[in-house]
Amino acid sequence: MVFINSNRSLKCKKTLGGVKNAYLAPYKKVLRSQIIYNGKELTQFPETFIYKFELVNGGFEQSQEENDGGKFYNQRITLNFNKISIFDNINFSKLLRKDYFLVLEDRNGNFFFMGFRNGASCDKLDVNLTSYTLTFEAKEEEFAPYCSSLIGTDLVPVDYENKIFENEDNQIFENDNNYIWH
Repeated sequence: MVFINSNRSLKCKKTLGGVKNAYLAPYKKVLRSQIIYNGKELTQFPETFIYKFELVNGGFEQSQEENDGGKFYNQRITLNFNKISIFDNINFSKLLRKDYFLVLEDRNGNFFFMGFRNGASCDKLDVNLTSYTLTFEAKEEEFAPYCSSLIGTDLVPVDYENKIFENEDNQIFENDNNYIWH
């Protein structure tokens, strides 16, 4: 029998929902001793360079399931990006079938870490006439950790802009940077 030992009052209805930004980094196995996590809030993570993706909208879902191996959490995020270009099509297709670590920033300024132990992957890129949709999925043994700020976690956002020629041609170099010449 489970005992209820606390109350819950009605919370303010002025919170905004949805994911504002997604930060992606290639997944790498991290030792448990390198992460400081108290069961709900992540306070330290090894230095990782993350890339910011601004979203039109995004929806994060998390559900707990159980099988013969025990309980686990299914995590899923759908990221929508507007304005299609050939350059974006090439770059977004590079994200497929690889594992990533995602940091999701909601519209209230909170951060959630998806796939922080096992990684998250995207198997399909949906393209229509006006937008791209990527869906990342992960299975984790713990609820997605929360963090009120990226400061102190050693996650380093990379300032990266796509640079395009005046005639709208792209020149991609070995380091995946693009440049503008006038």
